Amino acid sequence: MVTKRLSIYITLIVSASLILVVSSFNSCKNLDVPTEKPNILWLVVEDMSPFLDSYGNKYTTTPTLNVMGKNGIVFTNAFSNGAQCSPARSTLMSGIYAPMLATDWHREARAVPQDFYYSKYLQEAGYYCTNNSKTDYNANNTPKNLWHESNKKASYLNRPSKAQPFFSVFNYSGTHTKRVATRNTKGREPRTIALDSVTLPPYLPDVEEIKDDIAWYYDAVNKMDVWVKKRLDELEASGEADNTIVFFYSDHGGCLPRGKAYVYDTGTRVPLIVHLPEKYKHLAQTTSANKNDNLVGFIDFAPTIFNLVGIEKPDFMMGQPFLGKQVPEPKSELFLYRANQEQSYIPSRALTDGRYKLIWNFNSAYPNGTRQSYQWQMPSYQGWDKAHIEGKTDSLQSVFWKPTTALEFYDTKTDSFEVNNLANDPKYQEKVSQMKQDLIDFMKQKKDLGLYPWSMRKQKDTLPFYTYVKQTHQPVEAIIDAAAFASTAKASDIETIKGFLNSEEPAIRYWGSVGVLQLLERQLINDVPDEVNKNFNNDNENTEIRLMSAEILVKSKANKNALQYILEQIKNDYFIAYATLQNLDSLAKPIEEELIQLRENKDLNQFYIKSALINTGYLAYQDLWGATGEPEKGYNHHE
Repeated sequence: MVTKRLSIYITLIVSASLILVVSSFNSCKNLDVPTEKPNILWLVVEDMSPFLDSYGNKYTTTPTLNVMGKNGIVFTNAFSNGAQCSPARSTLMSGIYAPMLATDWHREARAVPQDFYYSKYLQEAGYYCTNNSKTDYNANNTPKNLWHESNKKASYLNRPSKAQPFFSVFNYSGTHTKRVATRNTKGREPRTIALDSVTLPPYLPDVEEIKDDIAWYYDAVNKMDVWVKKRLDELEASGEADNTIVFFYSDHGGCLPRGKAYVYDTGTRVPLIVHLPEKYKHLAQTTSANKNDNLVGFIDFAPTIFNLVGIEKPDFMMGQPFLGKQVPEPKSELFLYRANQEQSYIPSRALTDGRYKLIWNFNSAYPNGTRQSYQWQMPSYQGWDKAHIEGKTDSLQSVFWKPTTALEFYDTKTDSFEVNNLANDPKYQEKVSQMKQDLIDFMKQKKDLGLYPWSMRKQKDTLPFYTYVKQTHQPVEAIIDAAAFASTAKASDIETIKGFLNSEEPAIRYWGSVGVLQLLERQLINDVPDEVNKNFNNDNENTEIRLMSAEILVKSKANKNALQYILEQIKNDYFIAYATLQNLDSLAKPIEEELIQLRENKDLNQFYIKSALINTGYLAYQDLWGATGEPEKGYNHHE
């Protein structure tokens, strides 16, 4: 068994001279990759934060991963970069941050340059490449020859010659959100973790549904460890354990409330354990027996694999290797991102240095707690939502449901749950200013395309938006500046915001509208600029800008036609209109009768229509899923 074989390695390390161990690690930067190419095995689980014994989680029992961690390298500062599956996997596959490819909008696949897939380079280097079996790269033009095999039976065991090196990926879905996206808690048996034993983070209220989801999810983590053992035993039986470097990691943070889809550590920090067999231990690049605190992101995985097997990193890749020969100095900061919650466009970017984290929420007019049809199948989100509506959440637990603060800054060493926002604390202003500048500079340098709204990304074009922007010299930096300014604007900045509203660039007009809306939400202005009405009344204006303008006009009671325009776009089944309707809250009351009639139109997204009717008071909260609990059109089951 691999678990037994792995335990031998600790004995070897402990019995060796510490000086020799340190010397070998320090000198490995000058060593070449062995002539015999290592096999690479990736064991990937879904939607899981570091909920493991080896990371200090007291609720789960993961003996296989404990052994792998003790005899391998446990990375304590590993992040998925993206907070959702398809953008994070886009970064993994391409070696490019998803916002720089415009693949950051979860579940909105876009064209990607055909060479931006690491597996093609591995195949060219002679590797047999298999994927079992999830892809989900957020690309609509994925080449068909990325893998020798990509299905539920794909395995390195099927390669035509046992002498051929392999790169093999196995995915485990038992920890996916679908585990708890059951709409209620009935039938969750058998259990191994009692609800009363679960400790809640301070931002969550003491609600039974929340405890139930957490306990039921931890059960899945325990079962996942059995799957890992099966895969490692299979490797041992194949005779390839001594030749194979094994990676274990999750595709992003956990699915529990305020986890997946948010750039907090709960959504982006992942477990990463790497085992190198004895012949490759000199490639570990660590002076510690089994802990590595360096910042590591998915952006670095492809460059690391290339470094381990001796492939030169392509120029387009944006990461750096953390294992193998000639490893550069560790990163001082790591970039994180998210774009949307289904129809709600609420882009956030973050930088972490491993301790301090800066988060920039560019749509500071919208809350994090925006209902959406997939995660609201989780009883925990429903329970938290209902508790807030009923006034049963304290000030900390209510933050999630209010418009986001543009800037968040946390000391994650003393505040691991990121609840004490230090962005305005005088003690940290120098650090905040430095990280703000670093973040904006990074976004400009790498050309972050994620601040183009949904309709402005030419999503139906076969030419990748990434390529289009490069060829046509689009004003990416100006759009980043406009979004940053609008999200943090004060009342005294209104003239600059008006300039944005008059811009010839649609994306800048959009961010000008966001600036007005966030000022209005915070009651920092009373009068809406005339430019908002002008853009709304322009039939040739971009629909997203008109919808944002309409929302401003409804909330300021400045235009009686605005609410009808939103309703018209709902009838047209316009994607973004559902988010606008959602964020009107009770202000949708005047169109309640029309919304009731739309309940009969099953071509429309009924989740958001019912959510709006809950907000107006027509429906009770339990009506969100109906009597049968069966989903209607628009309910996303594969997030």
